Amino acid sequence: METVPNHPRPTEGRTESILSSDDFTVIADRSKATGYDEWESQHKNKREHQSESQLESELIETLKTQGYDYLPRLTDEAALIRNLREQLERLNTRPEEGAYGPNSGFHFTDEEFNRILTEHIARSNDGILEKAKLIQEERFIDFRLEDGTLRNIMLIDAAYPARNRMQVINQYRVPAPNGKVLNRYDVTILVNGLPLVHIELKKRNVSIREAFNQIERYQNEGFQQDQHRLFEYAQIFVISNGFETKYYSNTVRHKHVEDQQKAGRKTASGGSAGKSFDFTSYWSDEQNNRINDLILFARTFLTRHTLANVLTRYCIFTVGQDLLVMRPYQIAATEKIIKRVEIANNDTKLLGTKEAGGYIWHTTGSGKTLTSFKTARRLAETGLVDKVLFVVDRKDLDYQTMLEYNNFQADSVSSTGSTRELSNRLADRGTNIVVTTIHKLSNLITAEPGHPVYGQRVAIIFDECHRSQFGRMNTAIKKSFKKYSMFGFTGTPIFDKNSAGGPGTTTVEVFGDCLHTYTVVDAINDKNVLKFHLEYTNTSPHFAELEETSYAEEIAAERAETPDAKELAKFAKSKEVLESPERIEAVATYILDNYDRKTNQSAATSYDIKKTRTINGVTEHYVQRVRGFNSILATSSIDAACTYYDAINTLQEERIADGTLRPEQKLKVAIIYSQGNGGQLFDTFGEEENFTFSTEDTGSRMDGFLEDYNTMFGTNFSTDGDSFDNYYKDVSRRMKVRELDLLIVVNMFLTGFDSKTVNTLWVDKNLKMHGLVQAYSRTNRILNSLKPSGNIVCFRDLEQATKDAFTLFGDTENSNGQSALDIAFTRPYKEAYAAYDQAVSDLREEFPIDEGGSITVDTPEDKARYIEVMNDVLELQQELRVHDEFIRDGGNELISDYEMQGYTGVYNDIYEEARELRREQEEAKEGADSEGDGEEKPTGVDPFAGVHFLTELVKQQEVGVLYILELVKAARAARHGKAAGESGTAETAQDSVEYFRDRVRLAIRNDADLRESGDIIEDYFDTYLNESEDHDVQEHFHHYVTDRRTREEDTIVKDEELDSAETQRVVNRALKENRRTIPGKISRLVKGKISLFGGKLGGAKTEDAATKAKRVKQKLEKHIVRFMPFLGGN
Repeated sequence: METVPNHPRPTEGRTESILSSDDFTVIADRSKATGYDEWESQHKNKREHQSESQLESELIETLKTQGYDYLPRLTDEAALIRNLREQLERLNTRPEEGAYGPNSGFHFTDEEFNRILTEHIARSNDGILEKAKLIQEERFIDFRLEDGTLRNIMLIDAAYPARNRMQVINQYRVPAPNGKVLNRYDVTILVNGLPLVHIELKKRNVSIREAFNQIERYQNEGFQQDQHRLFEYAQIFVISNGFETKYYSNTVRHKHVEDQQKAGRKTASGGSAGKSFDFTSYWSDEQNNRINDLILFARTFLTRHTLANVLTRYCIFTVGQDLLVMRPYQIAATEKIIKRVEIANNDTKLLGTKEAGGYIWHTTGSGKTLTSFKTARRLAETGLVDKVLFVVDRKDLDYQTMLEYNNFQADSVSSTGSTRELSNRLADRGTNIVVTTIHKLSNLITAEPGHPVYGQRVAIIFDECHRSQFGRMNTAIKKSFKKYSMFGFTGTPIFDKNSAGGPGTTTVEVFGDCLHTYTVVDAINDKNVLKFHLEYTNTSPHFAELEETSYAEEIAAERAETPDAKELAKFAKSKEVLESPERIEAVATYILDNYDRKTNQSAATSYDIKKTRTINGVTEHYVQRVRGFNSILATSSIDAACTYYDAINTLQEERIADGTLRPEQKLKVAIIYSQGNGGQLFDTFGEEENFTFSTEDTGSRMDGFLEDYNTMFGTNFSTDGDSFDNYYKDVSRRMKVRELDLLIVVNMFLTGFDSKTVNTLWVDKNLKMHGLVQAYSRTNRILNSLKPSGNIVCFRDLEQATKDAFTLFGDTENSNGQSALDIAFTRPYKEAYAAYDQAVSDLREEFPIDEGGSITVDTPEDKARYIEVMNDVLELQQELRVHDEFIRDGGNELISDYEMQGYTGVYNDIYEEARELRREQEEAKEGADSEGDGEEKPTGVDPFAGVHFLTELVKQQEVGVLYILELVKAARAARHGKAAGESGTAETAQDSVEYFRDRVRLAIRNDADLRESGDIIEDYFDTYLNESEDHDVQEHFHHYVTDRRTREEDTIVKDEELDSAETQRVVNRALKENRRTIPGKISRLVKGKISLFGGKLGGAKTEDAATKAKRVKQKLEKHIVRFMPFLGGN
């Protein structure tokens, strides 16, 4: 049988030492280099006077000095393809074929290259994701040459990254159908001829969000215009204005395009980039010093060795088709561990000692699981160890880790359901990475003292290395394994100050040196996690004193070597009162009263969640729109958790009965705990939890809760071992996709559980040190601009505990003199409210509303200033909304709804103007490009350069259709003399009607989503006004708008000769999924067949298919946008 030859080894003249990237450190402490500060200072002053083209030239010169080949004449697709052919030939030349040249080395025939290009590299149906998979996973093409030989054609060399040839091009031009230049790309890095890195530059005073937004235009008009769409191979994007530089993956860019298509809005200069911009990354050195300057970025990230390693070794293409580019601290940690293993391998005396290992201190939420996964993969792939054993504290973390690992790469690791299975996995030579729990590993050591794995070269990685690895278990592992390196990953190390005491109880004593640190301060400064908003809430003065003192009492009793009987009795009495039904009902009432506000349940906070479902054995991915966020309630014991569950459900049923809560508004509540939480006096946060129930009472109570859950979701879980295990997994999944509103826990889910939809933690238990930081961190994952912080609502006084914990874990070396608390938490209410008061005063003073309700904003400078002042107001409102004091103090009355509608209406006007100006400037730039001299042409001053439009926050000010319908109803009542209406001073019924008409128009102007639908609402206003009898206005409007949709749709179908049923199906689906664009080909809607060259087949000559498809698409998408606010999905 014919086999595919191995990929080519390095060409002659190159040595293994040069090619081995293991001798090259991607992340180093470059900020300590001689002259670094002086260089940065000099170039900062220089940068202030640079144009975009000068910045581009300096970047290219820097890359040239680092060994890049500059190709100034490569500016079109034909040249790109010629170069690609040469680079692939060069890369795939084997040593025995001689040095690559015109008459030596490997060469494609014309037929072969055309075939590999069209059938493999640039297949017509492949897009961004398929190309990413080819680069990140496959990397080779099995290709048959003309002579019948099967040859392994390499696209990128991951084994020897230094062999990949780097070239740089600029001003690549994409032609438009009319012969003009459609797009001109700034700087692109070619790797073996493929454009794998694209760099978008902007002038100094322009926000890098502008560069980020440019990608939408490339996606829609540029990357797909070249015949072979090779720019879809771009894996990494870099955006910079010289002063600030960030990078991100192609799927972040791809998701941004999806965000914009779903929103149906084009961004203006500095416009909202949606949630995706939050997932761009800064580059930094080993000490987490950020590298903002573009040239410094080029001298670090864009060095040929670094970039080649990042592309080939520090990217992960996940099962969910996300390309993850590791952040610098993740790469640094991976490199540190690999280096430790190599040192131990070269000095075998170190094996089995702390000097062969160490620990990584990376804050919770910074991506430790990804780091540990890549570390495990690198160790396994390089053959540095025989096995990688990944050990977690508890069974629930075992599941979480497996879920994450197998999301990074399907079936990449093996989990163990039992000790026997663990033994078999460790004995299997084909299994390199095994995930298990500390409990199963302990059982294995006891049951099989002679297992062969003990003598193998093993790396043992502990996730969230808290207390379980200390003491007897840790000693047993060290005695059994002979040639191990042991590493710990933690966001909260155990120091002397927070240890349980005794020898061998700190992280350093167990694992050795701290190899790399990335604290919560670093993560918040880099905007990789959110700040916390912390509130202490006393639900009743009767319980206030106990809530304030219970933490101190518990600490005193716990620390006493022989607790005094009176101390224990006092603590037990306090616990009894704090867990009393009366107090729990008071807290439950507060949670229900404030749930919507804390979790942001307004109509304007809708977003898309990816889900999966299995139908007839087939699993499919789909997107569903959800509203707001969800939360976790942490309780002090099983008894307290059960009482909370009963209280919350009882209160909800009472509110439904008295009409204050609609049935569909009832919160979906679940509860989960394990026998391991029962009967413990003190917090044992992070210890082993068993999915079993030791008492009949514990199990029977959970049986009742599971019955509720099964009714709610149509499931069939029980307290049996495997079934309850599956219940845990189901709860975890539903929390992540926002199907549960509130989860009540004792300890479970307070560590290791990641869900971006969780924004609030309700705390009614005494947390401390690492347990406190871990629990708080369930809320601080970045999702979108509607989630500015993680909310922590404490019903116990944990102020001192919080200070102690964040002082310990918030290493302030990179905090510029600020305390960890100042960085990790939002500012106090009084400070934020004072800023809000000033911002509203500035708005009213600089842009007053005159007697006629108008706001004068004339000059471009005034408009830019208006957006700046309004942004302050919007961001401060967002910050203050979660504060209880803001509601109690009537903060929302500081600026009335009527005023805010006027101000946001002007905001939207300026936003639309900025969009139009940007479009005109881009067209002018295209015209200049088509002149062909390549020089940067002035396109007029952009007054909105650097202005960021907070469109998502403006949307929260929109009053919505229901409010407008109430105005319509009030207008009819006023006309018929049934109510005085809001106007109060109107002298006649008609005056009242006109007053309400003006309010309706103002509301439409205020709501960007209603601007295309304004005529529908205004027509309905007159229709309902003239009705002879009263109707339910919502039901009446629904019938009206449904009928109008049908009539307008029928007109489009008739005018364009479309298939009525298919058109209705397509529009229905778009409305249901809240999609403002129509995917797929429009031709399927057209009756008969359309010739590509014009005219129906067999009919008279008409327009060509592309022109008609474009017009039909525009008509239908405008139609969808018009009716989306009324008939769109929830």
